[in-house]
Amino acid sequence: MVDVTLLLMTSPQNDIFEQKEAELIWVEAARDLVSARKRIEELAAQHGKQYVVYDHRTKRIVVTWP
Repeated sequence: MVDVTLLLMTSPQNDIFEQKEAELIWVEAARDLVSARKRIEELAAQHGKQYVVYDHRTKRIVVTWP
């Protein structure tokens, strides 16, 4: 039997999307919000695009960069 608590603790809880006009394009997943925020800052610096982080626990976009 799978321990759901352990699964939730180790599974990515945030998805990173590129925001392109009114469309969101999935880029990758991040384990936690700190990692996700750092990653979208890196992506924005490299590609000059806007990124958002979607939190599966709250079911909301929690970070937008830049």
